[in-house]
Amino acid sequence: MNNEPARTFVLIAIIVTILVYLHFLPQVSLAGTQLRDVDILSDLLPEIDGDAGGDVIAKPVVPAAPVVTEKAKGNAKNTSVKKKPCPPGTTCVIDYSGGGAHGMAAFYKALANVQKMNRPVRVAYWGDSFIESDIMTTDLRALFQEKFGGNGVGWVDCGKTTNSARPTVRVATSGFTSHSVMERKSFNASKQGISQRYFTVEGSAYMTLSGTMWNKHCGSWGTSSIYFKTSTPVSITATMNDGAQKTFSAEASSGVQSVTVAGQMTKVKWTVSGANASTLFYGTALDPQQGVVVDNFAMRGSSGISLAGIPENTMKEMSEKRPYDLLVLQFGLNATSPRSTQKQMQNYVAQMTKVIDMLKRCYPNTAILIVSMSDRDQRVGGQIKTMKGVEELVSYQQLLAADNKVAFFNMFEAMGGNGGISKMAQKGMAGKDYTHINFKGGAYVAKKLFDGIMAGK
Repeated sequence: MNNEPARTFVLIAIIVTILVYLHFLPQVSLAGTQLRDVDILSDLLPEIDGDAGGDVIAKPVVPAAPVVTEKAKGNAKNTSVKKKPCPPGTTCVIDYSGGGAHGMAAFYKALANVQKMNRPVRVAYWGDSFIESDIMTTDLRALFQEKFGGNGVGWVDCGKTTNSARPTVRVATSGFTSHSVMERKSFNASKQGISQRYFTVEGSAYMTLSGTMWNKHCGSWGTSSIYFKTSTPVSITATMNDGAQKTFSAEASSGVQSVTVAGQMTKVKWTVSGANASTLFYGTALDPQQGVVVDNFAMRGSSGISLAGIPENTMKEMSEKRPYDLLVLQFGLNATSPRSTQKQMQNYVAQMTKVIDMLKRCYPNTAILIVSMSDRDQRVGGQIKTMKGVEELVSYQQLLAADNKVAFFNMFEAMGGNGGISKMAQKGMAGKDYTHINFKGGAYVAKKLFDGIMAGK
């Protein structure tokens, strides 16, 4: 007897049962990335604003944007005049520094002197998976380089990481073992560098970096450097454009070291020999000799608070070897969820304050910019809208900037506010996870950020 209809009915019943069961599961994260809810009942049940009996998160009172003035030129009385207002349609950077050391003025001064400096103007950009693979930062870098000169993609990790699969530079490597802050069981925090990674070598290793045609600024560069620590002498050789070579003999030292080669390059190979377990490599750099470069320090799954664990002596030594003119922090995707409480957000601000304090000590004269969490949407009651907790965290991040007297940029607003990323997804600029943008979306928001920064210059 053919019992096919009965088997089909049983299979459908099992699938429906599983989907109903998923409705009652808590939110799940995988490798630091929160997975989208699967809820077959979302169109049948009324919308619930957070957990039953849970906290209602009140947005903090954010200080108003300060009235920015500048000294009138040629005025003997040094009368202050109000700077031009934010252009219509632009999300402008808000500088809460009050003219302090970590306000945007330091960065604008560096840009004004870009042709007089004996190094490029540098931007360090820390973030989560939103900027992974050089998304958004490649376009921000290109915009600065188009206006102020320069080429090259800046920082490139040694060895294979999730951030090394980037179309802006081709990387071939062997012999470098990667250690990341997200690998909590095996990671030695005291060894980490500026990217929250370190790379070990047993004996010898090499890394070949080649330019790409992703944009016209990615194909070549003027200098290349490699950054490391070693307690034993090592030999490091740079081969430029498959031709000229230069070998460096690095002596044992407890501090951060770097070696650099200069010249127009489209390809460079770094070869290491004589290393042992005490030798730590942090990364390489492909920089212009003048102009602007933006370093991408993406860490998938990070909320940003682990940056406070980078050893201060390492950061201070890096600041001498590789000085920056602007430090950017963009986090939030891994710092909130629909079940976040006000206490959790307040604790997050307290932890991020420790990060800012550390950066201020290591970079005492460098501008600091907090870029808010981007929009993140979810399907609720059959509609796609901004996830509960996003707007509240953005307000807390603005308060973080104000309390610490640094600058702030509202990425959530720049993306269109509530439901912004779903609109971007409809235009092919973001994924249907309504969390991450793609390179097309990266170009869009990079222009928003660039315009917001330049409006204050």
